[in-house]
Formats: sequence, structure tokens, C-alpha cells
Amino acid sequence: MRKRQWTAMVLAAATVMTGVTGCGSSGGEAPAETTKATEAAGTEAESTTAAGAEAAVDVKSLPAGSIDLSIMLPLGQWTDNFNVLIGDYKSEHPEIGEIIATFPSSDKYDDLLISALSADDLPNIINIGYGIRRQDWWQYCEDLSTGCPAYEMLTEEQIANGTNGEYGMQVLPMVLEGTGILYNTRILKEAGWDHTPQTRDELLQYCKDLEAQGIKPFMHPWAETYLNLFNNVGNYWLLNKPDGGKETLAKLMAGEEVDLANDPEMTELLDTYEQVLIPYAQEGAVSADKWTCRNAFFAEECAMLVGEGSYETPNIQNANPAMLEYVKQDILPVSNDPEKNKMAIASISISVTKNEDPNVVACAKDFASYLVSSDAARIWHQETMGSPTAIQGLEVSEKLPAIAKDVIDANKAGKGVENIFVYMPSSIYTDMQENWAKYVAGAVNREEFLERYLQIFKDYSEGFYG
Repeated sequence: MRKRQWTAMVLAAATVMTGVTGCGSSGGEAPAETTKATEAAGTEAESTTAAGAEAAVDVKSLPAGSIDLSIMLPLGQWTDNFNVLIGDYKSEHPEIGEIIATFPSSDKYDDLLISALSADDLPNIINIGYGIRRQDWWQYCEDLSTGCPAYEMLTEEQIANGTNGEYGMQVLPMVLEGTGILYNTRILKEAGWDHTPQTRDELLQYCKDLEAQGIKPFMHPWAETYLNLFNNVGNYWLLNKPDGGKETLAKLMAGEEVDLANDPEMTELLDTYEQVLIPYAQEGAVSADKWTCRNAFFAEECAMLVGEGSYETPNIQNANPAMLEYVKQDILPVSNDPEKNKMAIASISISVTKNEDPNVVACAKDFASYLVSSDAARIWHQETMGSPTAIQGLEVSEKLPAIAKDVIDANKAGKGVENIFVYMPSSIYTDMQENWAKYVAGAVNREEFLERYLQIFKDYSEGFYG
């Protein structure tokens, strides 16, 4: 976008940044005054784009090399392979000059989005995802119900999930990721097991069997307070509720009374930590990062990775290709009732940002649609990256890796639940991460952990976080 359109937006970003660096905030939900300050910018951008959108743009009729695009997604595993799709798309679209692609890690993504906005360089395609965690970015994104062919392929549920009030349908689901436990099934069989643990007691017994044979059960990346403790594992007590935790989360956010000390699903999760995950953690787990633990698992130095998922296919391919034949993605069995245990599913999505040039918007929508629904992208997502595609009508490749098929099987069996993490306000992330970190480190006990957990939500409901 040009400077005259972005002046108000950059000022808004500065306000958001102040909220990010303040107490208890980690980037995402702006104070009320920020929203008011940016309404004018959002309105101006919407009217500018709408004016150009009245007449449909035939992207292939544009002059050769006249449109440059940029994309930034929190998908570090795409870094080494995405040029394949860029090359394929450009071969059919001479109007595209350059496509700049950046794939930072998820824990850095929100700060980088804010920096890009402040520098007047917001990428044309970004990730805002389902839910409210990036609701401050709705005002900067396009309605994809027009000018985006993939929209017609979405289910009613996907359209509903991606619709953000008056801003319209802004989220295109691209691929699915499942998280729970990654198992080395070669080690599993050598330990005398013919199935993965389906209950907490079975998981405990498996750890005992492994330790008796001198095999390290886990490598926990508990230095990853955002990715592992808070996001991929910490919400399992909500996921295992009949409605996936939505009613309970709504009560917490409204400041209503929730008896966490006697909540059966929270009790099951903390029992899993105290009976299994903490006692069988490796030495130094609280300071271990994700790559240290992943690499140990890929090198077959431990039997399981907790809180990791089907997105690890390209990493396993690079580190130990043979392991793809005996790695399995399964649930994290926090309950002793196997019917309750679910697999956390994340819909990885893309959104198109506003631009005063309708040609750029049209090309960005077309490229986004290509990434979500084209046959070339389907093959790349499924076979190269090992990810199930989110569009239900797309063919499933016979070459889809095993751990991606595990996710599909979990969904078909009714065991997959969209991770409710995305419906939590991002302003509480930092304090939640700190609470989880103290708990697994033994700095606070269960009672103190739960008291702080409730207090964070109470503070949120009373406006402490803005």
C-alpha cells in the first residue's frame, strides 16, 4: 500500500505495539482505544478496495511482470520447499513478477506482523486463522467471498469459522495438522506393545516398560512455553469436553465461576503431568528447546514426543527418512476413559490483506486460491509436506505419509477436535505461558497453578489486559 493510505494504520500499529510490550501481553489483542483509532484506517482501506472490486479483474490480462506479491506464514518447515509452488504458479501467470515468501517460527510471527505493518510492508498473504487471537488484523484483511475461486469449495462450517462479523469471510483453510504424541512404533514393538497407549494408565505403564529396558520415554521441549505447554498440550482439558471446551472457555472469559479444582477434565490433564509427563521427563526438560527434542526423537534416542504433530514429516524426511515407515501420530491419552481422549486439530489457513491497487488484491486472491485448492498445491501439501488438505473435495494422494493419514483417520473416527487455543485472547498468552512454566518446573503446586489460571481469566474479564 502507498503511504497516504497507511498513515493511520502505522499509527495504529504503534498503539498495538505498546499493548504488546505492556504487562501480560504477547501481541494480538489491542486495547479498546486501539480499535477506535484504527476504525478510520480500516474504513478507508475497505472503501478503496471495494471501489476497485466492482469490476472483476482478469489477472492473466495484466501486463507481464507487473504484479509482485509477498506471503508470510508461521510455517518454518516450508522454507526449503515453497519455491516449487512459486515456480509452478508463475509458469501459468506471466503477470506475476516476484513472489517473496517468508516463513518464521510461530513464536515470532505476531511481532513480525506488527513490524511489517509499522514499516508499511504488510505481506499480501498472511495467517490470521480462526478465532479471536489475531482479531486486530481483521480490519486489514479482505473478504474472500468474492474474487476467490476456492471459496466455492468450502463447507458451510468452514465458511462460518472463517467469517469475522462485518469484515466478511476472511480465512481460507489450507491444510490440517494434528498434535498429540508422536510414537516410534519400532521402539513400541520392541518394548512388547502391539498398540499405542489409549489411556493415561496405559501411557504410565508404557513409560515404566521403557525405563525398565533403559529406553528414554520422552524428550519434552518445555522451554517452548508458547508452542508446547500453553498451545499444543495445555488445552487438552478443554478439548476433551463434549463441546470441545467452548462453553467452559466462554465462562472463563466472562469471569464466571468455574470450579477448576474439581473439574474432571482439568484433573485428568494435571494427573497426566504429575503421574507421567513430569516423573518421566528428561533431565533439563524445562530448558530444552523444540529442536533439541525433535532431533533426539529423529535420532531414536527417545520413544515419544508430546505436543508435536503431523507437520514433522519434512523434518523426519531430512533427518531420518527410514523413520517415516514406523512413526505414528496419535492422541495424548490424558483420560482413563479412551472415548474421551481427542486429537487436537489445527486448521492452517491464509488470508489476503487489503491494498489500494485492486490488481494486487485480485492477484493475491488468485494465488491464495491456488495454494488452497489447485492440484499442484494439493500434491505438494500432501506428498512433499505430508499435510492433509483442508478442502474436503480434493483427492487424497496414495503417497500421503502415514502420520498425515493418522490425522485423517482420527477425524473420521470423530476423535479430532479443532484446538480451542485460537479462541483465547492473545493478551493473556504471556501470563498463561509463565504459569505453565512454573508448574512443570515445580515452582508452584497444583493449587497455586489453578488459582493463577483462574485469576488470569478474571483479570481479562475485568479489562486488566486491555
